[in-house]
Amino acid sequence: MPAGSMPVRFNQYLSSTRYLLTSQVGTQYDAQIKAYQLNRQGSGNIVTRDLCRDALNCVLDHLDSTTAYNLQATNVLLGITTTMLSMLGNAPPEIALLAFSGRPVLAFLLNMGAPVIAVARTFKYQHPLEVLTYRGGKSSFPTFSGVKSVVIALGEYILAAAAAVNVALLAYDISSKAVYVPNCGRTWYAFLWMYLCLVLHPLALVTFRSQVRITRPPEHSAWANNEIKHSASHRGISYALKEETYLSISLDWVMSHGAIVQIIFGTLVLSATTLIDTRDAFKTVGLYSASAILCRLILMYELYGLWAAVAAGTIHLARERPEVE
Repeated sequence: MPAGSMPVRFNQYLSSTRYLLTSQVGTQYDAQIKAYQLNRQGSGNIVTRDLCRDALNCVLDHLDSTTAYNLQATNVLLGITTTMLSMLGNAPPEIALLAFSGRPVLAFLLNMGAPVIAVARTFKYQHPLEVLTYRGGKSSFPTFSGVKSVVIALGEYILAAAAAVNVALLAYDISSKAVYVPNCGRTWYAFLWMYLCLVLHPLALVTFRSQVRITRPPEHSAWANNEIKHSASHRGISYALKEETYLSISLDWVMSHGAIVQIIFGTLVLSATTLIDTRDAFKTVGLYSASAILCRLILMYELYGLWAAVAAGTIHLARERPEVE
């Protein structure tokens, strides 16, 4: 097998974990690793899975009790990470509002950079325009035009893209340099957990459109021009709540439960992943949180501009559904 095709697993570990394992285990499990590598015919091959378990068991058998407890503590920390990220994440109506306000690319990048969405209370109907409701207080928003506006928009894209890349690299590290115990031969579970957002994001957009009627002026049709402007500068847009239907309520229900499924699956994947030291786990959780917080700040900046525009009357909002006589 060419060297370039050799699996990273059992050859590379996260930084602190590498020192921890090599200092205790050394080369005592080389035979098992070589057998796993030489018989690696595909991540789903039954022979590969069994040999991977043999190598993993050999590594764990040579660890002392202190290190074993260290790895167990890591499982607890990683297990609560998904729930914590959902608390830092963006709500589906907020992301959808940004997308339909003329910034769909930015909304997509923010969704990739903070892929664990905020969970709504089960069976509670979410008011999709609640974030734009005026609650008093200062409603002015600094406006930028020309070069400044473009620079700010590009800066948002760069930061959001950096957060998305950071999340992808973290998923790669967890998948390739650690081991998912229930299925040792598979390496894509962390990616599947993170990128369930690719299913939830379009579902959030469809749900929002089933709840809200959006009217745009003719000059707002230039997509590329809108993408490089702050959402608050997109004047003349009107949002109005539609009448609730079985479809809109069902989509909202599916959206909420889809978020719960993502959290449960992520908790399973991370809590069942081993060969990660607590220091590497703290670093991983910190980087995940940094991406989520950065994306949250960008979204809040955009939504505050929309809220100020509604308060100023440049964006119109029908706050209540028409009453049924």
